[in-house]
Amino acid sequence: MTLNEFDYLAQLPGGEREQNWIRMRLGTLSVREGITLAAAAQADPPEDAAQAISQLQSLDEYRVLLDAGSYEALGRRYLLNDTRMPVDALPFADLEAVGRQYEEKHPGLFIGSCYVQYPDTPPEPVYRPGTALPADDGWSVKVKLASPAVPEGVWFRLPGLDEYGDESSTEEALALRELRVRRWDECALVDAQCVLPEAGDLMAQYSGTVADLLYDGTQLGYVLEQKCQGSPHFMERYAAALALEGCQSLKLVLDISQNLNCYDWMQRAGLEESGRQELLNLGVTEDQIRTCGIDLAGYKAHLLEKEGYTPTADGWGFIRRNNNEFYYQFSTSAQTQEEPGMEMQ
Repeated sequence: MTLNEFDYLAQLPGGEREQNWIRMRLGTLSVREGITLAAAAQADPPEDAAQAISQLQSLDEYRVLLDAGSYEALGRRYLLNDTRMPVDALPFADLEAVGRQYEEKHPGLFIGSCYVQYPDTPPEPVYRPGTALPADDGWSVKVKLASPAVPEGVWFRLPGLDEYGDESSTEEALALRELRVRRWDECALVDAQCVLPEAGDLMAQYSGTVADLLYDGTQLGYVLEQKCQGSPHFMERYAAALALEGCQSLKLVLDISQNLNCYDWMQRAGLEESGRQELLNLGVTEDQIRTCGIDLAGYKAHLLEKEGYTPTADGWGFIRRNNNEFYYQFSTSAQTQEEPGMEMQ
């Protein structure tokens, strides 16, 4: 299977912006996504670009079982991974029958050496013509690696563990197999992208250190997934801190995620009420506030800027650096000082 097999998706009926979105998405399609897309497109061939976009956005809902490219292999994999059947009993089992039984309960399709299991319920369309194109998210870093056997390279996404927690079906495991290598140090870094532009030029930062990039990319994936244990407005606050520090390093991106207590925020949505409270605390009455027609939000914004706050670029609110100590785990203080705008105390 080659990714060129999917070029036809960008030629399906649809608008130019939809077809361009598909081309860009296919340009970084990972090995796992390619296997899944092959099964999804065979099971439900998209008729237009909108359906293709929805299908590309639902690939994580499919389960990929490695070393399960036949009924016998599927039966063996099921018994080894999902039951307590002893290994020495496998030669006496009807593995093909077990594999067919698995297919009956979990319909899917054999793609190469894998079995792609369909979602329990058909994925809902996530895109309709005329609406905003969906974001290509659900990953932290995309990496393209090449090997002597596959010099053109392949893509995979981090973090790579699938939703079932199946380590044998991770993006990394499938990429290693496709590259025909066992270790990352046998590969060369061809390209890398981070979902956060503040991570900077990954090729420059990690040239010759593939393992470090995979580790840091995986850590960022966990940060984005956990969102600081579900902290309210995490992404808005995180983005504001990254922008405030002029971040252009993945290691610094990770360190900032661990030091969000070093920043104070004020959400713009609360400025009016906060401005009212400021005036009431000074002895101004509600009647005087109404009579004067004071721009309460503008007044509070003025006070915040006097206190060292900076408006966020997205208009979400205001941020400032406080005096809490910044702890370094991934980057170093010396490296951080080279970043524009960084004045760690």
